Amino acid sequence: MEKRDQSVERHDDGSRVRKPTYAVEVCFLVVMFGVVLAAFIEAFNYKLVSSRTPFVIMVPLLGLIIWHATRLLKGDAWREVKFHIASALSGHYKAFSKLTKLTLAFVALWLTILVLGHYIAIAAFMVFSMYVMGGERLKLALVVGAVATVVIYALFEHGFNIELYRGLFFRYLAGYRDF
Repeated sequence: MEKRDQSVERHDDGSRVRKPTYAVEVCFLVVMFGVVLAAFIEAFNYKLVSSRTPFVIMVPLLGLIIWHATRLLKGDAWREVKFHIASALSGHYKAFSKLTKLTLAFVALWLTILVLGHYIAIAAFMVFSMYVMGGERLKLALVVGAVATVVIYALFEHGFNIELYRGLFFRYLAGYRDF
């Protein structure tokens, strides 16, 4: 009896291609390599006493990433990765489309926090995620967004006595010239 490989699927023409999770794993590995390599290079700017810990952590991590990449990328792996990335970008994988929208929403949240501050960004993100992504009614999304923002404001400003970031726009209006 033939042992089935769970990471491989057959197409209609009988050819075998790895599942899309393989392409996601390779892409994640490439991103992790870039992040760890950038942190490794940045650690050279630290004083020797401060840089020992990052080097002790990142040297083996870079080695493991390279070892795993060589193990993953045997044979026609890049062809399969390109195939799955092209399929995902063309909209064939619904989960990828949802993940892309959520990632873009988080990037927009970060940019909104940077420009307009936490409170406006939290309210806008809640309304967007409930109304656009969740399919709730607009009135419900607006009420929940407003109430949650007021609760967060009261909790942080008055309960914890922590001032959340107000954003570059309001800092500019207050007289700070950050840019």
